[in-house]
Amino acid sequence: MKRRMGKILLAVLATLLLIGCFGCTREDESLKEMVSFLSQERNTLQEKLDKTEEKLNSANRDLDAAKAEAETSREELQKLKNAPAPTPKVVTDTKTEIKEVVTKVQTEYACGVDCTVNGGMFAKLDGETKVQCVPNEIEGFVFDHWEVDGVTQDSTAKKLELTLANTAVIRAVFHERRTVKCINCHIQLLNDRGNAHGKEYIEFDFEEDYKNPVTNKTEKGGLINFYIFADIPRKQEVDYWLINGVKYQFPKDIQKFRVLELNEATVYEVVFKGQAKKTPAPGNTPSPTRYYNVTCHACNYKYNGQSYTSGKVPAGTKITISGTSDSSEAYFDGTPSSVNRHFTSPTSSSSGKCVFTYTYTVNSDTDVTFRGVVN
Repeated sequence: MKRRMGKILLAVLATLLLIGCFGCTREDESLKEMVSFLSQERNTLQEKLDKTEEKLNSANRDLDAAKAEAETSREELQKLKNAPAPTPKVVTDTKTEIKEVVTKVQTEYACGVDCTVNGGMFAKLDGETKVQCVPNEIEGFVFDHWEVDGVTQDSTAKKLELTLANTAVIRAVFHERRTVKCINCHIQLLNDRGNAHGKEYIEFDFEEDYKNPVTNKTEKGGLINFYIFADIPRKQEVDYWLINGVKYQFPKDIQKFRVLELNEATVYEVVFKGQAKKTPAPGNTPSPTRYYNVTCHACNYKYNGQSYTSGKVPAGTKITISGTSDSSEAYFDGTPSSVNRHFTSPTSSSSGKCVFTYTYTVNSDTDVTFRGVVN
């Protein structure tokens, strides 16, 4: 009995021991899981703490900068408070004040183009000043009308009188003298029936009113009616006509034609086949002599020994451009840019004035303006 009870007791103890060992194993695993969880929580809290500390440091730096800026502003404010008040400026002499501000005074001029102003190319204005303008004499051209600052004037008189206070440009406008000129041809004026009659002319001037020798009537200047005939030598044949340098190829049987109400200077020329040179190779056709316009403002140019302010010259012609000024420095400006010049000293002098002169080759329409430097 005792032996049997002992065996039972041993079995119970073994069972209790096994139960205890199993419980310890499960408790260890739960503990490990708790330690791992707490470790993760600690790391998360540490990261949050680091971020919060960084934000706090940044806020402290911004606060320090704001304090420094406030201190600087306080110092500048104190300086302004301590500075003496400015003394108000009292103007006692307006003219003197203006002279101190204005260093240069614009001088007013009346400038003539193709005309003289009070006997010269320009006149200095002193307040309201009376000026008298007279057109230049230009060979082959006739005075037409006046322009002031580009505006056509009602007066067509050859003397223009103005009262000016501000700078102005007065221009005398010309047209080429109205004539008919014939080369290898001639004209005859018309009778009342419109037929050619009377004297043959190779040149006829119709600028002013003229008497028609056929009808004995006075015709108004600036207009003309006539027949023009080719003068064809024996064994010659008309090749073409040139009218003001433009080539016209008429049918062979047209050796005359009528012109009505011509109102401009015109040159007619008949070219014969016997006169013509052999046809040159393509691309080498010679060009007829070309003329270019030259216009000078407040200056003039010399061509063939004569002085002009405007006109036409053949291409490649050398002209001498001149301007006169009270100043020792001057500019010539215009188009094309090759006509521009700047003189720091005059090339000569005349009647106490500085003269500026240079040579220029004309290869295009040229427009040049002269101006002295006003100090």
